[in-house]
Amino acid sequence: MLNPHRITKFATATMHTRRWTYTGILLAIVLMFSTAPTDATAQNQPRLGVGFNTLISTEDGFGPGVRFRVSSPINRDLSIALGSAFTGYILGGRDEASYALDPQISLIVTRTDTPTQGTYFMGGFGAYLPIQTEESTAAPTIHLGAGRVWLLQDTSLYAEFNPSLVIGEDATSGLFSLRFGVIF
Repeated sequence: MLNPHRITKFATATMHTRRWTYTGILLAIVLMFSTAPTDATAQNQPRLGVGFNTLISTEDGFGPGVRFRVSSPINRDLSIALGSAFTGYILGGRDEASYALDPQISLIVTRTDTPTQGTYFMGGFGAYLPIQTEESTAAPTIHLGAGRVWLLQDTSLYAEFNPSLVIGEDATSGLFSLRFGVIF
């Protein structure tokens, strides 16, 4: 028989966990926009990245999508970024389609290989927010990834691999994202 006190205790713990997750995301956003870059930074203003996103979810399957990210430098090697992708799991047709958002807050460390190329490593946290699906539920994520950037004249091209661990209520699952696009 279910214990009503135990159910209430679990619901309260879940509510507090979500509150801490939202508080952490809000704190990271405030830090991102309140950190002023120094004059010695290579990237001296916030940059916008737009790209194509492919997402493989161990729960939902494969889906293409679009990704947007804004990054702001902290110093010459380190920047903080806020981004999100909109992914559609559409391979089963429109009637069976489901969609997801995966906002992320990341710290990005860039290593310049040549004057026109660089390798970067990123890590942070975010959320996996399924839309119009009955099987998946929203959950916090932790991600680590690596990418490559190629400087053009005023813009840059990038390609990155960014796997995430989705921390569900009962189990964890994986998200594997391959992205490429343009940074303005």
